[in-house]
Amino acid sequence: MVYFLIYIAFQVVLLAVLLILSKIKDRRLHEDHGEKVPPGFEPTNEVNIDPVTQERRRVYYNPATGDRYYRIEKE
Repeated sequence: MVYFLIYIAFQVVLLAVLLILSKIKDRRLHEDHGEKVPPGFEPTNEVNIDPVTQERRRVYYNPATGDRYYRIEKE
């Protein structure tokens, strides 16, 4: 029974560490890359609107590399 409780505690700690690391690591959508769009990126029709702040982010796509670039649109 003690081993089972240790196993469950280990799993909970591991889950918490992985959630924290994923929150720190995955900041792609929350980045504003700046005012100028880098060369090679083309605007798409995709626009993300934050429901809380009403910020609009336009998505740009680079067909050569497959990278995506997010830029806040000024209204």
